[in-house]
Amino acid sequence: MSYSNDERILKKILKEIINSTPGLKYAIIIDDTGITIMSESKFILKSPTEENISVEKIGAIGGAVFTAGEEQGYILGYGKIHLQITEYFKGMIFSLKTGKGILCIATDKNIQIGLVRAIMNKYSQKIASVLKSYLQQEDQGEIKKELAELFSSDSISLL
Repeated sequence: MSYSNDERILKKILKEIINSTPGLKYAIIIDDTGITIMSESKFILKSPTEENISVEKIGAIGGAVFTAGEEQGYILGYGKIHLQITEYFKGMIFSLKTGKGILCIATDKNIQIGLVRAIMNKYSQKIASVLKSYLQQEDQGEIKKELAELFSSDSISLL
């Protein structure tokens, strides 16, 4: 698989995050719609009922939960979410808005919350900057692909 420069930067950032302290298990960058852009893990996540947990499922659910929490904040008059923390009996998930995306980190139960917040805040602006460039390139590539398809000889013959 060939990575763009932006993808290499995002992958490097995720590796730095995941290796920054013990207790971090998984780091995922998703776009606003919940589509997984990039992920990094120390372990293969397994569910007691499934073989492997899908990164795409984690991203989609994480995006939906973040969006629901943000809507809840608007209703309460709190505004946009900066950081969302979900605590489970066996671990925690931290989600932070990073420009046009969301950084999600899955951790052990006994992680230092302040440390995770500091790590996420340290990298959030860089991720936001790279995502802005990366998603713009992807949008332009998709538009070019759709235009090429529209003006291909097969499509024109349908008119």
